[in-house]
Amino acid sequence: MKKLFLLLFLFIFASFFGVANAASTKVVNVDGVSINFPLVSSLTEAQDELIGLLNQMQPSGSEVVIAYITPEDFDRFENYEEPTFTQFVQITNNLGGGDLSPSQFQKRVTYDKKEYKDIEKTLSKVNALLAKQATYLSSLADVELKNVVDAIIPFPAFIDDKNTFAATILAAKKQTINGKTKKIGRIVTTCVLYINKRILNVGFYLSVSETTDISLHEKKVKDWIQVFYKANN
Repeated sequence: MKKLFLLLFLFIFASFFGVANAASTKVVNVDGVSINFPLVSSLTEAQDELIGLLNQMQPSGSEVVIAYITPEDFDRFENYEEPTFTQFVQITNNLGGGDLSPSQFQKRVTYDKKEYKDIEKTLSKVNALLAKQATYLSSLADVELKNVVDAIIPFPAFIDDKNTFAATILAAKKQTINGKTKKIGRIVTTCVLYINKRILNVGFYLSVSETTDISLHEKKVKDWIQVFYKANN
């Protein structure tokens, strides 16, 4: 299953915000290599149980390394309530890949660029995935859930260098829960990072509002990435 499909699927949950304090990091073992992850301000690290649920939506060989949610959602999950996922950051990695070369990273970026060009095909596959996952989520929450993506609009990549690729998609969808439908817009920024011979997939999600500024959102993502690399120098 393609990474872009998974990141787009997660926009039913998510958004994002803040730049981390460079001193606030967590060291995580990523397929045998220690990597420092800066916190995302206003968010907190998700519980292992929640990460376990997210991992059930990952393809074989891929896992969530770390994820961040709002403190309010952290408390809701602790109290067995449904999180709102109004803000969300997820970082994943492919297991068992061993050391990866810069050329392998560039091959991955080339692949992702092709996916962005084939965005209309991606839309139909995302909806197929959403339909399958809605059945699973409905059984967990004992509700009737349906998600349909109406449009996906890609924006030009705002980072494309030797160790980072980042681009944004604006996605609009309709969500129906127990017969009640609402329209939801999400900005989905996907990043591919090459660090310590590992490739990380990072998804930043932002709910669309009247004050949403995509350029500001991308700047904040870029700032977080800079903090990430500084923390791993």
